[in-house]
Amino acid sequence: MLKKIIAKPHLFFFGLIPVFILISIFKGKYQIGFNFNDNYFITDLKFWSAISAVFFGLIGLNYFALHWANKPAKKWLTIIHISLQILAFILVLTRNNWNWIGKQYSQEASLLNDHSSFVIFVSFIIFIISIFIHLINFFTSLFLKSE
Repeated sequence: MLKKIIAKPHLFFFGLIPVFILISIFKGKYQIGFNFNDNYFITDLKFWSAISAVFFGLIGLNYFALHWANKPAKKWLTIIHISLQILAFILVLTRNNWNWIGKQYSQEASLLNDHSSFVIFVSFIIFIISIFIHLINFFTSLFLKSE
């Protein structure tokens, strides 16, 4: 299974498009809120699901362009890129389950240990790193001679 994803990563990213469209349809009414410098930002999950579907479509087009030009993507960069994308997605999905970080006593209120903003921030940083790895993978595969 993993070999198929590495060989044709565009199919993986094209497969994520309907997943995020379904998330947008069925879970779109939920909101994501986080604090940043005394500002509280609230966005709908529907918006981020639609943006993610478009983003994964663009990544899929990049990988398909490499496949179409007979320029294979670098195996390890593809593995790192897909792994970081999945890790960032898992962190966002489990952002409210990280309240045990820094907890000293079991009777502390979970409001005092709300680390969801930090987890979203870490997920965003991992996501940005994966974008740079994807761009490095795309341009090195496109411009270097294939072996």
